[in-house]
Amino acid sequence: MYDVIIVGARCAGASLASFLGRRGHSVLLVDQFPYPNATTSTHILGESDVYERLGILGKMESAGAPFLTRMRVDLEGTVFESDITVTKRALGLRRELLDPLLLQSAARHRNVEVRLNTRVTKILLENGRAAGIECRRKDGQLQRFAGKAVIGADGRYSAVAKGVRAPLETETERPLHGVAYAYLSGVHRLPVPAVEWYWKGSSVVLCNPIDGLMHCAAIMYSPEEQERMVRLGRREFMERLLEIRTLAPRLAESGLEGAVRGIPPGKSFIRKAYGCGWALAGDAGAFLHPVAGVGIDNAVCTAEVLADELHAFFTGAKEWEEAMRSYEEQRNNRIYPQYRHLLATLETAGDPFTETSAGALKMLATFPSLVKKIGLQAEAVISFLSGGQNHD
Repeated sequence: MYDVIIVGARCAGASLASFLGRRGHSVLLVDQFPYPNATTSTHILGESDVYERLGILGKMESAGAPFLTRMRVDLEGTVFESDITVTKRALGLRRELLDPLLLQSAARHRNVEVRLNTRVTKILLENGRAAGIECRRKDGQLQRFAGKAVIGADGRYSAVAKGVRAPLETETERPLHGVAYAYLSGVHRLPVPAVEWYWKGSSVVLCNPIDGLMHCAAIMYSPEEQERMVRLGRREFMERLLEIRTLAPRLAESGLEGAVRGIPPGKSFIRKAYGCGWALAGDAGAFLHPVAGVGIDNAVCTAEVLADELHAFFTGAKEWEEAMRSYEEQRNNRIYPQYRHLLATLETAGDPFTETSAGALKMLATFPSLVKKIGLQAEAVISFLSGGQNHD
């Protein structure tokens, strides 16, 4: 019997296995895929300390992930730019490079067993408690494994969440923006690498530098555009980017690398984080729209919290309920403000930006004295715009 069975070997699952493995716990890590491949992501990582604790930060930097220290927001041609304040720096690294590093970090522990090409078919329950998994190998063979705890780190369509009937705590009322993304080479770079955010009509476009001297461009479109966007090819994708007046000149010598990928409009949600013998990590427990740009860090950082609480349980420092309640509380304290903020952001995307507003904003940005006055009253402006509440 394993101490922990983890279903899903990407950001959350591989990180959790690594954190548990270094503490000597026996772990079975399974995933239905043969190897971590490309997946829809902004490829932005902001909390470098946790990757250093995993022992992979140096490898991430060696892979060519650029440091992103600036935030650049373009509202229909008027640009705001500043140092990033929520973290010391961000990194731009493709998931097809990051996820194998995380998997290698887990696999280097002798007490962590990794089984890829293995699809979970059933969560085994004993008296209502998750007690193991049934899974099918690529060759068709069925196997069963027992564990003291079963962790679902298998994404928003989690088989573990389904198998244990994990309750939904909250869910958006309607589908949110769909996302189409691709890698671009040959983009003229900004002098200081930045996370670039463009408001364009009802769409949001992100374009940030990543490893390999490339950029990741993500077009986030309203659900009403789904019929048009589902047929989006390489040429149409570039045409959408070239509609952004301040970005187009930098794309004169650029081209797409690989296919256009994406996810259709869908709902964001937060599930109950744990139950009898089971817990959820990463997107399995809380799927936040990519506009939040925090999915990777959330998966890895909450996996570390879960590892701490599982360790407390296995060593007898805490009972299961106490340990998992602490995990859920820490997860929720991190996730819920982000959830509220992304909903407010996408709701703003639907607000029309009139010619009158555009003209006033251009005037504001044109006169240095007005910019200075806004800066002097920045705290009051933030308080007014956020309804007197702290800005998440």
